[in-house]
Order: sequence, then structure tokens, then C-alpha cells
Amino acid sequence: MVHLLLKLIDMTALMNAINKNNATLVGQLIENGADVNELDSNQDAPLVIAAYKGYDQIVKSLLDAGADVTAVDPGMKATALHAAAYAGRNEAAKLLIAYHIDINKQGPYNGYTALHDAIWQNNVEVVKTLLDANADLKLLSNDHKSALELAKSKNRKEIVALIQSKMEK
Repeated sequence: MVHLLLKLIDMTALMNAINKNNATLVGQLIENGADVNELDSNQDAPLVIAAYKGYDQIVKSLLDAGADVTAVDPGMKATALHAAAYAGRNEAAKLLIAYHIDINKQGPYNGYTALHDAIWQNNVEVVKTLLDANADLKLLSNDHKSALELAKSKNRKEIVALIQSKMEK
């Protein structure tokens, strides 16, 4: 019981440090054995939260400490890369890609990939990063839209041009 309580305290401290963007404290907590994959009481994963908020140094620390790149958020079941793409966190996206996150993972509810999420939010720099990492342009969302079709439907002209250019190569 005491061990479980200590784990909950560590997790609360880790998530509190993440939410405050306190990279130094996150590092200290990791050094002292905080579980970088333990979900908080809301079922949020530390890596997903840090990526969504764009706390790049913390994302790197979590990844270096073995954070699970397959962790998903409790709502949409989206990965940290989905979160970074949706929120326009390009550096976090680059880190996640470097740590071999599945760039083509589709969310179970809408079938969106991280590329779809970046297009939805008009996050051009993240779209460029995902295209450079060879995101699969043929994957369809649950409403049968490719990345190009979604970009066209959202009138994302710059993104349409980027995707078309990538397809021509």
C-alpha cells in the first residue's frame, strides 16, 4: 500500500512538473525513479501531455528515459505525435519521429493520422516535417479522405501545394 501511494505521489509530482514546464524537476524525478509511462488520474500519459504543450526539453527527457511512444490520450486515443501535430508543436514532432513513433498511426474514432491533424489545424511546419518523414499520403480517414482531400476540403492552399509537390517526386 505504501509503495502504491509513493508511486501515485511520484506521478503527481511528475505530471505537476510537466504541466509547469519544469524540465529540471522532471529530470530529477526521472533520476529518482519516477515512472515515465504511468498514467495520471485522468489517464493522461506524460509524453502525450508534454508533446501537446510543446515542452520539447521534457519530451526529450521522457523519450531518453524510455517513454512509450505508443501511449495515447484517453479521449481520442491519439498518440503524442497526433497531439504535437494538432497543437502545431513542430520540434516535439521531430523528436517523436526521431524516436521512431509510428507516423502513420490512425486514431480509432476518426481515422486521422498526425498528418490529418496537422492539416485540420493548418499547422504548415508540422505538415512539412511529416512529409519529410514520408508520411503515407494514401491513408484514408474514416470519412474516406486522404491528406490531400482533407487539405482541399479545408482550403489549405499551401498544404495542398506541399502534398502535390511530394506526390510528384
